[in-house]
Amino acid sequence: MRRLPPWGSDMLIYAHRGYSANYPENTLSAFEAALPYVDGIELDVQLSKDGRLVVIHDETVDRTTNGTGWVKDMTLQELRQLKIDGYERIPTLEEVLGLIERSNVTLNIELKTDQYAYPGIERLVWLAVDEFELGDRVVFSSFNRETLVRMRDVAHVARLAVLTLTGESDTVSFAETIRAEAIHAQPAFIGSTAWEQMRRTTLETRLYTINDVKDLPPIAVSAIMTDEVERFTK
Repeated sequence: MRRLPPWGSDMLIYAHRGYSANYPENTLSAFEAALPYVDGIELDVQLSKDGRLVVIHDETVDRTTNGTGWVKDMTLQELRQLKIDGYERIPTLEEVLGLIERSNVTLNIELKTDQYAYPGIERLVWLAVDEFELGDRVVFSSFNRETLVRMRDVAHVARLAVLTLTGESDTVSFAETIRAEAIHAQPAFIGSTAWEQMRRTTLETRLYTINDVKDLPPIAVSAIMTDEVERFTK
């Protein structure tokens, strides 16, 4: 049974970069370990030098692997030679889609285009998702608004979410313009002007990153993203 937030049991749980509290983030082991506990998995996607979709959060490999350098400057083969925590490899998006295909969870793909736009990444990501016939179970999010606009142009049926910290003044109007289904924000978003505007729409609120039950907001939200997936089950 899930530990109930103050308002009831409908809140969905997304594993933030997989079960990243106990496993190396954004790895196949982290994703697989999260599956029994969650309704969704969140991950980050970038492009290698040779145009392959790779799952990694930072624009460089320095923090999470035994290598150094920019993701965009390394081929898939070079990236795959790196080790995460001594034994894991950087997964491709296709590997993760294969794992998700065998489950019933939703996948939130964040397109990491904050520092580098990765021209063409929107089409490549959609083609990969479409190949696995998972379009109805994948949500695409980004802080980069141009990325989301391009994503909508590439796929009219894609599920989109606007990533923000605490909500800019035009967050809601932009989300409605691109026909997004949700706003993904930090807990401080609750109570903001943008949040008040959002409450008058059909947009959902999904909060990141909440790792303790006591940090749940006092009002209903559609979902939270957490590193500590087992803390929300019992």
